[in-house]
Amino acid sequence: MKAYFKSEAVVGKVTRALAGFCLMVVFALFLMNILTRASFISWNPTWIDEIIQFFLVYMIFLSAAELVRTGDHFMVDILVDRMHGKASGRYCRLISTVIMLITYAVILYFGIKLCIKTNVKATFTLPSVVKMSWFYACIPLSALFMVIYAVRDVIYAVQDILTGGEITRRQDLEKQAALSEDEDAKAIAEAAAALEKESKKDTQERI
Repeated sequence: MKAYFKSEAVVGKVTRALAGFCLMVVFALFLMNILTRASFISWNPTWIDEIIQFFLVYMIFLSAAELVRTGDHFMVDILVDRMHGKASGRYCRLISTVIMLITYAVILYFGIKLCIKTNVKATFTLPSVVKMSWFYACIPLSALFMVIYAVRDVIYAVQDILTGGEITRRQDLEKQAALSEDEDAKAIAEAAAALEKESKKDTQERI
């Protein structure tokens, strides 16, 4: 398992770096696209839009895979928070992770089918050797990593049930340790505590 977690951390760093690189390319090409529309510039490459699309979709799907790895996707966690640390919460976690695994597997399957289908279709402005499947390849690629991370989460959920919540307690401690080192998180926590204190003070004064 240690080897897996080390490789996962490396993959996470590479994914972040690639997504960041894609973002920089998109920004540079957007800027170039704006500048080339000026009346005094005669050069107006038609391929910029498709290159922007290429790097934009890769940035989005690579980032999505990394968010699945870290568990930082947007989620409605009202029920999860209420059941946190309880047996019902552990079973809820198992159900949600299984649903996510199925979802990512479906995306992977149809992503592969889409790439196979579009492998003969050329782009509009790029050389004919560049196929549309190159654009769509980011879907099964990111979905593959999502499936791997979802399998990891399902294993965690099963272990959490078998150990009576030991996995949850360990992850809570890891999150607290990470937050204690995060200056932004500290500032947010202090601001929230100050607001709560002011709210209690106002309530007492009204009473």
